[in-house]
Amino acid sequence: MVWRIHFTAEDLERIQVRPTLGPLAETVEAIALLRCPQRPRALYARWRDQVKGRLTPQMTALTDLIPPGSMAVDLPMLTGQAPTIEQGVQALLTMPREHLLVEMEFADRAGKLPAAAWAVAEAGGEGRLQLAAAAAAAHQALVEPYWTRIHSCLHADHIARLRTLAAGGPERLLASVQSQWIRWRPPVLEVLLPSDSDMSLDGRGIALMPSVFVGQSPMLHTNPSDPTAAPWLILPTTCGRIEQSQLWSNSRPRGAALAALVGRNRAAVLRTIADGCSTTELADRVGISLAAASQHASVLRDAGLITTHRQGSAVLHVLTPLGTELLHAG
Repeated sequence: MVWRIHFTAEDLERIQVRPTLGPLAETVEAIALLRCPQRPRALYARWRDQVKGRLTPQMTALTDLIPPGSMAVDLPMLTGQAPTIEQGVQALLTMPREHLLVEMEFADRAGKLPAAAWAVAEAGGEGRLQLAAAAAAAHQALVEPYWTRIHSCLHADHIARLRTLAAGGPERLLASVQSQWIRWRPPVLEVLLPSDSDMSLDGRGIALMPSVFVGQSPMLHTNPSDPTAAPWLILPTTCGRIEQSQLWSNSRPRGAALAALVGRNRAAVLRTIADGCSTTELADRVGISLAAASQHASVLRDAGLITTHRQGSAVLHVLTPLGTELLHAG
């Protein structure tokens, strides 16, 4: 089945490329991935092995809203973008009752929610407090140990799409997100989803956001409480299989790699990569050879200070959160 999203010229001008929804949304998607038998297993096998058994009764108030094999309550749309788990939990606590009920009733029609789940609707009530505590516990168990690497992967994806939009415009951007689940047939974006529908954006535009735990197929989020809000198209991160496997690694940068950072040239390289650049751009901006730029990037990558994201035949280097902290400290 296909959702056909119809764009006008105004919609194309209003396309937004946003960064990650934040750790709370990734936590919700991580639970959905664990509880949904249709979600891809091979790509997340290492993570699944590591978090096996970490879903506890303390998380029930949250897992009740994400029934196995059925439609989950759209908490990410209700809470919005929250860069930290603390902001996400606060957003859960302050969600308007009527907005949450709209989403819960929609999910309940697709597959019955447990009777106990409805207690979370009352803002300030015991059920809502349990939901916030469940979200914090789930994040700590499933996402927090990997968040630095996950955030780096999402950041690289965000920068890459911003560059595509700046260089080629909105139509080039939509063409670049094509996959076996998405087709751009101007002026319609076709997205394979579990239902069949036509959506006119009517000048609202659309927001594109990357996610690690969304799996391999995209998701479309709309806000039933605000029909004027731009829909969100959540796209699988374009990190390659090597980067994906490294997300779940327990390894840490070796001291030798970090020691190799000492020196004026490498500091200049790190500062240049802060804005995102290809190897060729790095060489030009720092005034070094292409081979030297590639070698510097390799050392920084081994140290966990940058991540490299492929764009066609070129690559894009961006800082990891650790690299950003080191640069700011310097």
